[in-house]
Amino acid sequence: MKILIASMDGKGPAEALQAVAELQKEVGRTEASLVRKARQAGLSWEAIALCLGVSKQAAHRKYGKR
Repeated sequence: MKILIASMDGKGPAEALQAVAELQKEVGRTEASLVRKARQAGLSWEAIALCLGVSKQAAHRKYGKR
């Protein structure tokens, strides 16, 4: 991720936006993977939601059916 952020230096706005979009995708994939691992480790939806700063319902709605 640091590489993507560093790659924005000296870039035009369009290129910087593309880098940000790629970074957001990577963060989303990483978050989903960590939520799966947390569930496999026995964490409750409430605990996961607390870590993510969202409601239990929001966490379950986003990741519960994967």
